[in-house]
Amino acid sequence: MSVATSVGATYYIELECQAEPNISAGFLMGRLMHSLHIGLVNTTPPGERCPIGVTFPEYRLPEKSSASFNAASPPIGSRLRLFAQDEATLDGFSWRRVLRGLDDYVYRTTVRETGSNSQYAAFARRQHNRSIGRLVRRAMKRKGLSESEAMALYADHEPGECRLPYVDMRSESSGERFRLFVERLEVPPSHKWGFSSYGLSRSVPLPAF
Repeated sequence: MSVATSVGATYYIELECQAEPNISAGFLMGRLMHSLHIGLVNTTPPGERCPIGVTFPEYRLPEKSSASFNAASPPIGSRLRLFAQDEATLDGFSWRRVLRGLDDYVYRTTVRETGSNSQYAAFARRQHNRSIGRLVRRAMKRKGLSESEAMALYADHEPGECRLPYVDMRSESSGERFRLFVERLEVPPSHKWGFSSYGLSRSVPLPAF
């Protein structure tokens, strides 16, 4: 599932969620990713790509049974790594603000240099149109349809189920909860760098070890 390549030296920090009997790894990962997302937005200059990428070292595709999606042992895992092209980017990240309220539940390593001969993979967000309302609004916007016309398009729509690992998130603007589905991809060697405000990209390979 990964591609061997050489894209130059990178540095990383690993974060591990320490679950407790009444606080699951899935819940902590959601809190952590939400806080990281805000931190990455504040770190990135307007109009530029985020300089920090995120990987999930325990990522695994779930079993067919829906019971495999559980908060205690989520397929997304309980660890993530933040990568940058230099130590200063990671050292200068707003860790105190990002980990506020999570200090007792998240273990953070020091900055480390990525070793040579690593395997690489890209982690990207997969949009899943589970909601008919979202599909209707998109059709109205893209096709210039009225609400009734767009609703008619999806009268027989039966939304499928996305089986990719995900993190439960909360929208900062609306307060609504949603699932951030993450796809692990094989990508060709590249010297590209730059990520979304979630630290994800479809085209930038990061060390996967």
